[in-house]
Amino acid sequence: MRNGKLGELIADNENWKHALKVLEDGIIRFKTGLAGLLETDFHKDDLEQFEYFQNKFLKMDEQISLLRHEVREQLHLLQQPSSSGGVQLKKTLDLQRRLEVKMIIIQENFDKLSTEFNGYLQKTCP
Repeated sequence: MRNGKLGELIADNENWKHALKVLEDGIIRFKTGLAGLLETDFHKDDLEQFEYFQNKFLKMDEQISLLRHEVREQLHLLQQPSSSGGVQLKKTLDLQRRLEVKMIIIQENFDKLSTEFNGYLQKTCP
């Protein structure tokens, strides 16, 4: 693999790790906000909605964790000396494209969850 392309792939990997950290921090903020709601004098009817969001946050945590693992695996692949040339390059590029799509999807899912939770907060705690 050419050094320029390899450097580009490694830079993408570092950017993804940072983006996943940002998403993780966002989920932590959501959980903290939810915990704050639980400390208030809320209606018992709201418990179902709280549980719904808690489950969504946990699922997002799991998705982030799995994707972080895949990104780490990709970095490991990128750092291996390439002995099989074209075969390794094709495998690496295919994985890179799949990770790129997964990053887009997880960001979209996070944005939807953020919009939904913030909308709920605005409605519940004006």
